[in-house]
Order: sequence, then C-alpha cells, then structure tokens
Amino acid sequence: MKSNISFVNAYIAFFIIHTSQIEMGILGVPRIVFLEAKQDAWISVLLSGLFISVIIWMIISILAKYENCNLYEIHENLFGRFIGSIINTFMVIYFIAALYSIIIAYVELSLTWGYEGVDEWVGVLALLLVTIYAVSGGFRVIAGTCFLSFLMTIWLLFVIYQPLESINFTRILPVMSATPTQLMKGVFKTSFTMLGFETLFFIFPFIKEKKKLLFFSQLAIWFTTLIVFITTVISILFFSPKELEIHIWPVVSMISAVHFPFLERFEFIAVPLWILVIFPNLCLYLFISSKGVKQIFHLKQKHGIWVISIIIFITSFFVTKRVDNNLFFDQVGHVGFYLWFIYPILLYFISIIKSKIFSQS
Repeated sequence: MKSNISFVNAYIAFFIIHTSQIEMGILGVPRIVFLEAKQDAWISVLLSGLFISVIIWMIISILAKYENCNLYEIHENLFGRFIGSIINTFMVIYFIAALYSIIIAYVELSLTWGYEGVDEWVGVLALLLVTIYAVSGGFRVIAGTCFLSFLMTIWLLFVIYQPLESINFTRILPVMSATPTQLMKGVFKTSFTMLGFETLFFIFPFIKEKKKLLFFSQLAIWFTTLIVFITTVISILFFSPKELEIHIWPVVSMISAVHFPFLERFEFIAVPLWILVIFPNLCLYLFISSKGVKQIFHLKQKHGIWVISIIIFITSFFVTKRVDNNLFFDQVGHVGFYLWFIYPILLYFISIIKSKIFSQS
C-alpha cells in the first residue's frame, strides 16, 4: 500500500471517466460519424459504447491483478524495466499529443466563435497556466475539478430544446440502411470522441473502494454514450444531409439557434463555458503524462509538469494552419483507437498468460 496516495471514493470515478470523455470531439462527432454511416450513425454510437463496456471490464480485470499499480508500473512488471520504459515513453508522447490537440482545438473554436484577432499563443499560454496550477494541487484537486465540471456544465445538454422545434423525423429514415462496413467505420470514427476511458488505468491506485469501480466505470461509459447518442440523433434530425456534411461544429451550430429574450447570441456564452468541459481533460492528461515522465526518468512530477507545458507552448508556434491541425487531430485519434481499443485486449491476454505461468512455477 502506497502511503503517499490521496484516495477518493469509487463514485468519483464516474465523474472522472465521464468528463475525460466529453471534450472537443462531441462538438463535431455527429458530422464525422454521419459521413461514414449516414442516418444510421446513431447505431455506430451505441455499438461503440458496447465495445468500450467490454474493454472497461478487461481493464478492471488487468488492474485487479496489480493492486495499487498504474499502467506505467504494470508495463515494467510485465515486460521488464527496459521494454516497459520504451512502451511508457510512447504513451507519454501520446498523452502530450492528446493534451496539445485539445488545447489547440479549443483555441481554434474560440477564435472562430467570438475571439477573432487574438493570437493563438495567448490562448495556449492561458490554458496551460491554469492547468499547471490545478495539477500542482494533486489528484484530489483534479478529482474535484472533474466533479465540479460535471455539475456546472450538464445543464448545457438541455439548451437544445429550441432546436427540437425544427427537427424533421423523416431524416433518420430508413433505419438500418447502412452496410456493416459503414457501421464499423462509424464505430471507428466515434471512438475518437469516446476516448478518455483509458484514464481508468491511471486513477486506479487512488480509488478506495475498488470493488465498486467496475459499476461506476460502466455507468460513466453509458452516460457518455447516451449524451453522444442524443447529440447525434438530434443533429441528424435538425440538419439536412448536405448541411450536416459541411458543418464542422454541428453542435455549436445548433446552439447558435438557441435564443433567449435577454440573450441573442447564446453561443457567445456556450463557447467560453466549454472551457469547463475540457478543463478536466487538460488536468488529467497533464497529470498522467507527468506521472509517466516521473516513472521513466525519475524526475520530480512538478518538474515534469513544467517540461511538458513548455514543450506544448513552443510547439503551438509551429502548427498553425487548420489543415495541419486537422491532420494532427486525425493522427492522434487513430493512435488512440489502437492504443486504447485494441491494446487493452492484448494486454488482458498477456496478463492472464503470465499469471498462469507464475502459478504453475
């Protein structure tokens, strides 16, 4: 048992996993999945949720074999110090890239919807400084951030009641017209948005009631799936097929249709508020990547936090074109799919084989 760990209750895992999944991707996922599965995109979303549910069970099974160990430590246990460090280095690079992609995507969204003329580096620096401050407070602060983010932003889901007045139910027909290949391509694209459940690999040592973790993890996965399902269905019903194909941020476009007597442009409120949605992701990814730096290079975590942040800030000056950003986001999503949808399955069977070998020896 590690004495320096700050434990949290198992139910907090629901907020951590859910908020780590809901970030920038949900704003554009209806269009991305629709391009592959058309009006059956909602089926791809449900299939993706089912796939993740199975993977979560596998992740919990792996973690149960290594009490109070995170994935970095499990790698060194399974593969040895040298090979484990190589795998861990690759994962740290992934989390740094994922952190960078979220920051750049939000800055890009902000510059498009209300902050034209502001230099990108200003937004990147502001987000990094706030994230550094939060992560430096430790895991309990990050867990509290996830909890507060959920409470302060869940109401945004209900502002789409006005777009519901303009929906056309015939746009989702005919049902089951997509081929199995198209549905699987939709699942693949949905996975880019549903990533975030991998944080379970790294928060496991901080959970008190580990026997309850599977329940709250599954609850988080299906709650996220429900939200993505709702936004996808409403987007299909709200936009015509041609409109949905050209709207890069369809959820933001729907929000722009919301009007209140006291507020004409609601998106000018929703976009700044979205920082509360992505902030848990920023904190978790910076925390996880700095943990990896500590594990690999034996560098103090607070120093790792600053090193990673400086790397991200400097990199933001070089990748500035939207085409380059989109290519980078796609690459991160592709790597994330194989790393967290495929690799846990492989790791699950490796851990079983090794445990049987040791039990027989």
